[in-house]
Amino acid sequence: MRQNDGKSNYRENLIAHYRFDDINNVGKDSSKNGNHGEALGEVKPSIGSVAGKTALKLLGGNHKTSYVNLPSNLLKDVNDNTGITISTWVYLNKGLSVWERIFDFGKGPMGPYVFLTRNLRGVCNAGADIVADAGQTYPVGEWLHVAYTILGTESGTLSSAGPIVYVNGKIAANGLISQTSSGNYAKLREWFESFKDEANYTSNSIGKSQHDVDGDFCGSLSDFRVYRAGLSEDEVIEVMCESLTDEGIVNLAKEKYLSFPATIISKDIKLPETLMGGKVKVYWKSSNQEAITDDGIVKGIKEAKGVKITAKLVRGEYSTEKEFEISVLPKNLPPYSLTIDGSKEVVDISQTLYGLFYEDINNAADGGIYAELVRNRSFEAFTFDTYSPESGENAASTGRIHNPLEAWFGDLDKVTVKNEGGLNEFFNIEDKEINSYYVTVANGAKLYNRGFCDSNNYCSMYIKEAAKYDFTIWAKAENEGTITLQLKDSNNDTISDVAVIKVDGNNTWKKYGVEHKIVLTGEKTTLGQLSLNFEGDISIDMVSLVPEDVWGAAEEVTSNTAHTNFKGNSNYRLRRDLVEALVELHPTFLRFPGGCISEGSYIWENVYDWKDSVDDVELRKENFNVWGYGMTMGLGYMEYFQLAEDLNATPLPVMACGVLCQARSDYANPAGGALRDKYIKNFTDLIDFAINTDFENNQWARLRKKMGHEAAFDLHYLGVGNENWGTEFFASFEIFKAEIDEYMEKNYPGYVLYIISTVGAQADDDAYQNGWKFLSGNLTGTAKVSFTDGKTSTEEEVSWYNTQSHYMETIADEHYYRSNQYLLNNVDRYNYYYRAYNADGSLNESETSKVFVGEYASTDKNTLAGAIAEAAVMTGFENNSDVVRLAATAPLFNKVLTDNLYRWTPDCIWFDDETVWRTPNYYVQQLFAKYLGKKTLKTSFSTHRKGEKKALIPHGGIEIATGNAEVVIKSVKVICNVSGEVIFAQDFRKALSDEWSVIPGSVGYKLDSEKGLILQPQTSGLNGLFIINENWTNYKVEVVASKKQGVDGFYVGVGLTDITSENKNVLEYAIAYGGNATGVKVFKDGIEGYTLGDYSSSTAAGNLRASSYEEIKNDTEYTITVNYGGDTGENLICSYTDGKAVSKVLDYKLEAYNKEIFSSVTKDSKHVYVKLVNADNVEKKLNIDVKDISLANTAKVVVLTGEEELVHIPNVNKKNDEKVVPSEKELQLSNGNLVLDLPANSVNIVVLDIV
Repeated sequence: MRQNDGKSNYRENLIAHYRFDDINNVGKDSSKNGNHGEALGEVKPSIGSVAGKTALKLLGGNHKTSYVNLPSNLLKDVNDNTGITISTWVYLNKGLSVWERIFDFGKGPMGPYVFLTRNLRGVCNAGADIVADAGQTYPVGEWLHVAYTILGTESGTLSSAGPIVYVNGKIAANGLISQTSSGNYAKLREWFESFKDEANYTSNSIGKSQHDVDGDFCGSLSDFRVYRAGLSEDEVIEVMCESLTDEGIVNLAKEKYLSFPATIISKDIKLPETLMGGKVKVYWKSSNQEAITDDGIVKGIKEAKGVKITAKLVRGEYSTEKEFEISVLPKNLPPYSLTIDGSKEVVDISQTLYGLFYEDINNAADGGIYAELVRNRSFEAFTFDTYSPESGENAASTGRIHNPLEAWFGDLDKVTVKNEGGLNEFFNIEDKEINSYYVTVANGAKLYNRGFCDSNNYCSMYIKEAAKYDFTIWAKAENEGTITLQLKDSNNDTISDVAVIKVDGNNTWKKYGVEHKIVLTGEKTTLGQLSLNFEGDISIDMVSLVPEDVWGAAEEVTSNTAHTNFKGNSNYRLRRDLVEALVELHPTFLRFPGGCISEGSYIWENVYDWKDSVDDVELRKENFNVWGYGMTMGLGYMEYFQLAEDLNATPLPVMACGVLCQARSDYANPAGGALRDKYIKNFTDLIDFAINTDFENNQWARLRKKMGHEAAFDLHYLGVGNENWGTEFFASFEIFKAEIDEYMEKNYPGYVLYIISTVGAQADDDAYQNGWKFLSGNLTGTAKVSFTDGKTSTEEEVSWYNTQSHYMETIADEHYYRSNQYLLNNVDRYNYYYRAYNADGSLNESETSKVFVGEYASTDKNTLAGAIAEAAVMTGFENNSDVVRLAATAPLFNKVLTDNLYRWTPDCIWFDDETVWRTPNYYVQQLFAKYLGKKTLKTSFSTHRKGEKKALIPHGGIEIATGNAEVVIKSVKVICNVSGEVIFAQDFRKALSDEWSVIPGSVGYKLDSEKGLILQPQTSGLNGLFIINENWTNYKVEVVASKKQGVDGFYVGVGLTDITSENKNVLEYAIAYGGNATGVKVFKDGIEGYTLGDYSSSTAAGNLRASSYEEIKNDTEYTITVNYGGDTGENLICSYTDGKAVSKVLDYKLEAYNKEIFSSVTKDSKHVYVKLVNADNVEKKLNIDVKDISLANTAKVVVLTGEEELVHIPNVNKKNDEKVVPSEKELQLSNGNLVLDLPANSVNIVVLDIV
């Protein structure tokens, strides 16, 4: 990865160096190159001290609030041979958007440009994005060293080149492009070519985006450098260390580089002797040499031992130490035990838990699962004239720009494009944008269609030897003529037989190939093209070539309906291998037609209207896909319904609810008036299309029957909106929901139809919190919303809940694409969702939280590690299936085009024109859906801590604190839930118990003999006291306290095992924190759970975290109760009262977080399924003990894992080379016991037979 090997020292390639150490010259360049910047904006950035560094302070806010403008010729010497690197220390403050730019260099919003966002997504663009995305957010309030390096191709001589993002000297995002990926590699070269014109990089800023809609960066920067070189990893570390002292380097190594392989050791381990490329030396010391030596050799011990391992880190004269407490075990002693109680069923598994989200992204439809081989068969290819924010608040279209000859080659000079006298007029279609275009081909001309090729225009039709291909075409001619058909390869050599079509000479449109089939037979297996030779002047349209070997062409073993659907709908032609890949996922639902494409972007004409996608293909209206290509609508709603039926999955259509894609079109007003009525009618008419059987009186039932499906479809879920948020959506949803409910009650009384609502695009952000606040009935007041009829806008004042008090009966659609770290730290996310119960203890379905995890994935680019993280989260779905009713990873498909270009990763299934290959993520989905019972079973888990076997149960001490408020704590009492005994009591008006300690960073306290413990306010962190007691479990804390003044409230922590900021473990009941929220804050090993990251306002667990606030009054005494266990030891119940009124009671599931082995156990009448996820880089031995259920002596074990070097390789499974696949083996049980070795980085499914 060296751009400079053998050329020059990287220091000689320094373009600019902004130390930000001169308060009078903010943009001073210290490189001596004179590339000084200028501080600009409404609030100009300033220089100051930030957490020990002299830094540039950027306020953030709207565009051009606070930034530094750099010289227009800054990058004049950058080229494909040099590469480029930008490095800086970054200190994040709370931002407003993930799109805030640390820097953005370029020409303007249309590019070219290169930028880095606050969540470290690096993008370079000269017509197409080339991305290195760290795929995660980073914490506020700490310094990170970030380097964004882009290696040039050196005139195409390097085997790989492209962008890499480093964080603290380690690769955080690897966007290197192989030379074999010709499309992306060429785009990288094109980007470097853009530097030849200096005008392309004249708008260069620190802290400001090229796009006006993006806010400015909120945070601080130090030591900002630009190099005309693609630095290597060692050089990035060198640059980072140049701004650090020896102490700083050692402490960075200690905090970010040093870790211990595992907390339980039974085999020899290799301990690092140096860190950071040799800059820091490490010396190890074991406290028990008879158990494990200083160099990691495990001795022959007979029982478990607790050992303290000390690492001494040294650089120069400075050294520091870090201790690790581990357990060393004999090799044959299982460190972990899982006990399964076969007699105790806990949660019903949703019948629709695992399904599919199909979106036409990555060419998944045309050129994908839809089997048509001819691209632009209708000559209707187009882009919208206005497809940007220029469409304005009314989102009005200014028409279509047609490119009728797209994807057609040959004698195009002998082709005349026409849009009068075509099929549009033949079928008397009113909408002139439906099939108006066709071509007239002159005598002697040859035309070629190469299929769904990309930028290189390579042949893309996969032709197989002896395979048959059905051809149809609409044609007319004034005089008789012929069209000669043949398939040819890229050399224009024949690869099929010949077919000749005789075209009538009556100048009337006719479809050829229906009455008498026209079939071509492949003679060679290769990528080919369709050749058409014309004798006579002939007009043509709707040119189609479809393989005969498609899904359902014959009876399918896995589907009772596939062949019937194939015969009934002549357009139901799907690529067999892709459908079979879906079948093998065992889905229970199919969400379609997509997310962003369903709601439309920029203009109303772009909304996916289901009515444009049904009836004969000649009558369907094509649309443009927001992902950058056309949609023929050949794969339409009828085909989606039939696919769902063939998959034995319930259909789940998602449609726009009068709000365009807000991520792109938040400037556009929601639909009102007749436009809104149109979209409401789309919902009610779709219901008719799916389930109505009154063929005489209902046009949509009649159409379904005409299309070959007389029986109703099994529609029970309907998505109203996608990734929508805010008052515009809330106002629209209320209207749509009321109209749908009324229609159902009137026409289909008693029919069960679940409405899927939406809570934004990023589960955990403001939109998510406010979405749940709306659903739970907690919006207040009114709002002014402007609605548009597509031409003009009118403002209205809307109020809430006019027809119902809340919408908790709906199922909320949550989306999150997250880093592995986030997923692994939030497996118990749904433990903290609101559950409502009836008097008999059953769930109150109309009020309890219900979730459709409609899109989720690791951002780790189809690595094994990413698949493992997803598997861990899925154990949480199963254990909380009373909340999680449906879940689907996304995206489903990714097509690799002929130039090896692909648009989006990660994806579940990869394919090209020839074949399909499955990712590790796919196999996780497959295994979890295939091996799933009807009920979860109760389990318990034990591990080893400090050499002793310990049950993993909630335990720990307490914490009493406040933030930015003055509070008085009168008393604290801790009561055992089992015995009722008071195990600790403190009256703060008396002497303070020695068990208390002060929270680190506290400003302090004082004791008042009349009032009690007085805690003073502090602007950051908590001020208070704590007790750590490892033996406390299943207890209740009662605190009597009052607030004097301030914006914060009370914090009562339970289960406290570590108070230090880097390792904090506690559950905090936070009352009136920030002055406007009450909830439970969850800390695991120093990381606050269930928060999106640095730009999120989400600071507590649970879906109603923004909905539980009840104002507390000053000088009022409250009794705060935190029950850490409840009646069963499995609940966390929090509330407070002033003696007159009781707050909202938060009642959550309570369990110890098991990051050692994530697990779920389910059963049906025949099997017990045990799912075990080992996300660590060490093998783990587990004893499984199953009680109170009779099992066979043999168990099947399915394992998904890979060698260590494969774990983090992006897109590790490749075409014809899947390195990570499941394997099976059998193991023997002994009296219900099974000892299992869980490989490092593995997903394990144990299938136990019930006898």
